Amino acid sequence: MSTVALTIDYSNGAHKHFSSIPWKEGLTILGAIQASEEIVPGVKISFGSDRVGHVLKLVIDGSPREDGPASEWVVWVNAKPFQGRLGTETSFGFKPDEREDNLLKPGDHVLIKQVLVP
Repeated sequence: MSTVALTIDYSNGAHKHFSSIPWKEGLTILGAIQASEEIVPGVKISFGSDRVGHVLKLVIDGSPREDGPASEWVVWVNAKPFQGRLGTETSFGFKPDEREDNLLKPGDHVLIKQVLVP
């Protein structure tokens, strides 16, 4: 079975690593993050979206907290910064060319890291 890996770095010394998220054709970065919810120890994910469906205000395991320092999640795929915007099926309907940037391949490693907003 083909898989992708996901590492979540909370930037406080805590990490979660999921080394065997099942890959299937069409798996996106957001899809891999959401799949980690079902793998022990799991994560809790919530987010909003803009008018065309791009992910806004991604919250993982309650972080970032609204009463904490301003921070956001940034994404790397295979040690390269992800330059696009995290998309949903809705956003791909409006902007189908963005799907390709969000697709994962078997063996890919996604790192999502919380960083302070300057």
